[in-house]
Amino acid sequence: MSPESTATSPASTRSPVPTKKTRPQRPDFEQYKKDLTNIDAKIESLRKEQDENRARINRTDSRGGPHVDKRNQLVGRLKDIRTEQSGLKQSRGKVFDRHDALTASISKKTAELKAQQAKLSYKTVAAVDEIISKHEKEIDSGKLKLVEERRLSNEVSGLRRARKQVEQAAALQAAVESELAELAEIDAQIADTNAHALGQEFDKLQAELDGLKASQEEGKQQRSELFSERSRILKALDQVWDEKRQLQDEHRRQNNEYYQWQQEERKRKAHEEKQRRIQEQREKRLAIAQEQREEAEIPAFEDEINGCESLIIYLNNISSAGPGGSPANGRSENSTRPSSVASDHAPAGMVAIKKSNDEETYFAGTGTPKSKRRNGRKDKKAGSAADILKLPLAVAERFLELQVELPTTSASIPGTIEKLAAKKKHFVENQARATEENKRKAEEKIAKLMAELEVDEKIALSA
Repeated sequence: MSPESTATSPASTRSPVPTKKTRPQRPDFEQYKKDLTNIDAKIESLRKEQDENRARINRTDSRGGPHVDKRNQLVGRLKDIRTEQSGLKQSRGKVFDRHDALTASISKKTAELKAQQAKLSYKTVAAVDEIISKHEKEIDSGKLKLVEERRLSNEVSGLRRARKQVEQAAALQAAVESELAELAEIDAQIADTNAHALGQEFDKLQAELDGLKASQEEGKQQRSELFSERSRILKALDQVWDEKRQLQDEHRRQNNEYYQWQQEERKRKAHEEKQRRIQEQREKRLAIAQEQREEAEIPAFEDEINGCESLIIYLNNISSAGPGGSPANGRSENSTRPSSVASDHAPAGMVAIKKSNDEETYFAGTGTPKSKRRNGRKDKKAGSAADILKLPLAVAERFLELQVELPTTSASIPGTIEKLAAKKKHFVENQARATEENKRKAEEKIAKLMAELEVDEKIALSA
């Protein structure tokens, strides 16, 4: 099982990366202030016009002032005159009724007379009689032709009909003149009272009142124009205020949109940085898990088995070379794995010495413990120096790693080889079991590592 498959659960908990949005244009604050100042100047100008308009309306108010007082006086006096005239009518009702009746009759008859006179060719009966007499004389003379006699006879008949109409018009004219005479007598009677003076005063006051009404109508027209101007100013103010509100709303919207984009951009970058750190940690731990799994896949004790084989070959080479010789096939400490074990880890009974040619440290066995070294010094000197083994430092370290006693003399090489063979056999027999155990432990470590990774990712994403 790969580390990637082991860590699929933490990946499923990752939050989606915020989408990068297009950067909106940042609102120009200076231009906004300039536009706002221009709109405020328009508003101030319209307010001044509004104040001037209001003052002019107040000056043309017709609900008060001397004109109103004068009008009220005239209306009051006209009411008084009407009251006096009504009293006169009641006291001399028949005279006034006759006066009104004659006035109406004269008007009617005059209209009829004018209509009749417009149709007549002759103004008086005498003029008609004169023409009729002339035509009759011409007919009676016998000098006219028959056709002319018939024509004149027809004209005489027409003139006689016209004469009747002229007589009717003359009668109507006489009736009109009679009624006019009677009306003059009634007017003379009325003139003896103050009714005429009241009528004259009424006409004069009415004319003055009509003049005031005309002046007031002119004032009303001016007020109407002022009210129209006020409506225009109010409409213009509303439009400018709407323009200002739209400007402010648009600036606020752009400002909010820009700062919202900034916040989202900061969150997005923080999220990306968080995801990057999480991914780095994830990749590091996956690399560790992969390394541990690869190390666990290596067969167990492989290095130890190779070390045992190398040491056995090395000791066999020493044995075949003879006492104090070098390995026959030229193999040296380079055939064994280098080790970082320090020289102070050498076993008891071994001392470090320097080779003059390559400054490499060797360990040599003394053969006897330190407590007996002084007593046997003479015997040691007498013994053969060729029996003492001088091993390279890397070889000595390898023996220490395998926990096998170092051979100190040539005689101890066979025993050491047997121990190495036994060690190798032990390693080979337990290699499969130890390899599986290493794999199991590696998987436990990887599972623990992935669990820690999941917890860390959850904590990082929730922060």
